[in-house]
Amino acid sequence: MPDTGSDSKIMRHTLNTQMLDRIAVTISVLFNPFLLPLASILIIVWLSVTTTQQGLLWMVIVILFASVLPMLFILLLFRLGQLSDFRLTVREQRAKPLIFSLVSALVGSGILYLLDAPREIVWLCIACVINGVVLTLITQVWKVSFHSGVAAGCMTGLVTLISSQFVYLFILLPFIAWARVHRKRHTYLQTIIAAPIAVASTAVVLQLAL
Repeated sequence: MPDTGSDSKIMRHTLNTQMLDRIAVTISVLFNPFLLPLASILIIVWLSVTTTQQGLLWMVIVILFASVLPMLFILLLFRLGQLSDFRLTVREQRAKPLIFSLVSALVGSGILYLLDAPREIVWLCIACVINGVVLTLITQVWKVSFHSGVAAGCMTGLVTLISSQFVYLFILLPFIAWARVHRKRHTYLQTIIAAPIAVASTAVVLQLAL
């Protein structure tokens, strides 16, 4: 007779694994390191606008230079066969898209400065760039987690520039770390180390600037 008990356990284990996989993927998508800075900066823009027209202009600049152009460059590299996937899972393939993204964000920051955007917006952009530079340098020798680092940096920016109540967002960091480890993208150490590095670099930049 077939071992129905054993089959049932295997099925439950498979279903649990699939559910955890979906949760890990969802967390990874929600805290995408290319999109999270964009969301954080747009929050600052929304809270800083004096006119709708002015706010829309700043939002367009932020979206263009922090998201659209980097994504198009990644798509180009993928089409040219220089990237294995859009998630930059191969450490050795990260340099070009990351450097382009940082330069693009820096140019966007300069344009915002020339248009007299609030200092909070400009310097959060610059803080994100510097945080990205630090993580990019580290990832050349060790695959540090951009998901954890960028999330921690953005949370630090929101706490510093808006309200200390955003400190509760840091509760999410262990879940981000778990998701990256569950998907076998990083070790726990690579996710844990990224967070304090990003917090320190972001906090130093914003404290010196503001």
